[in-house]
Amino acid sequence: MSNELERVNGIGPVAAINLDKAGVKTIEDIASSKPENLAWIKGIGIVSAKKIIENANDLLKLEENIQFVLNSIKENFVKQCPKCNGSMKSKYIILGPERRLKVRQCTVCKFYLPE
Repeated sequence: MSNELERVNGIGPVAAINLDKAGVKTIEDIASSKPENLAWIKGIGIVSAKKIIENANDLLKLEENIQFVLNSIKENFVKQCPKCNGSMKSKYIILGPERRLKVRQCTVCKFYLPE
């Protein structure tokens, strides 16, 4: 778990281990902590605790925004062909006597994406 905590700017390997020992296991735990609570952990002062909490919140917001963008891209890929912007429809492609693959295929250029 300490590797996940190291993703937060300001947390190195030693601080991550100390946080883990103190029961802080996730980035969400850091983001919801109070600076006074983190400052009790070895190697973290009140000033660095405030920065770490701020950085954890920034990281969570960034990941949320990235997920939003990826979901919107995924929705567009399902609706429109990435090559020609034609409409996509569901169908099965026969790969062998007993194997079928469900795909979204473009009605214009026949490009397909597995579902």
